[in-house]
Amino acid sequence: MTPDEDENSSHERAARALHPTMLELRDHDALVLLRNRDERGFDLVYERYAQRLFGFLVRLSRSRALAEDLLQHTFLRLAEVGPRLRADSDLRAWLFAVARNAYHSHARGLGVEARFDRARSWPSETTGMIDASADPESRLALQELEHALAELSPPDRELLLLVGVEGLSYAEMASVLGVDAGAARKRVSRARARLAQALDERAIVVQKSEQVKS
Repeated sequence: MTPDEDENSSHERAARALHPTMLELRDHDALVLLRNRDERGFDLVYERYAQRLFGFLVRLSRSRALAEDLLQHTFLRLAEVGPRLRADSDLRAWLFAVARNAYHSHARGLGVEARFDRARSWPSETTGMIDASADPESRLALQELEHALAELSPPDRELLLLVGVEGLSYAEMASVLGVDAGAARKRVSRARARLAQALDERAIVVQKSEQVKS
């Protein structure tokens, strides 16, 4: 079951059963609950981050099925390690680091780390993640962005997803990647340049396609 399914989700039902003020608590409060082995801490973290982690993993792995497995692994790690996390830990960075590392461990196991297949069909995995209420022009722009992201290598893609989609700071990025903030900033800058190039290339392809049709 994917976390983007609204029905029949045990964790979503548990989260809705929490006291209303529970959803207003900060990550610090969730960490305190986890340290006290209070199951409400786990439910709060799931409610707050499951959708976001799943979206990150789908775009990174280009497989919803694999993303489901990696998401499960991430929250199993939370259940295991949560009681030992410090109350002042950066929970968001920790979760995305675990999810990212799980993906790369899987890739290394298959011998495909840092490889990508440009010919693979990508949009079908992310179509449902584009806001259906958006106007046609916005949806088209988002689809083109998804295509361009798919053209990037996994290292570039994860950088742009963490900064551009999840809004991680460079300090948080450094924590996730295990590098200093300066190095993280340079990597993101290079990834953005390659994304811009991929978007330009797609624009040329689309323009030529439209000319042929006309």
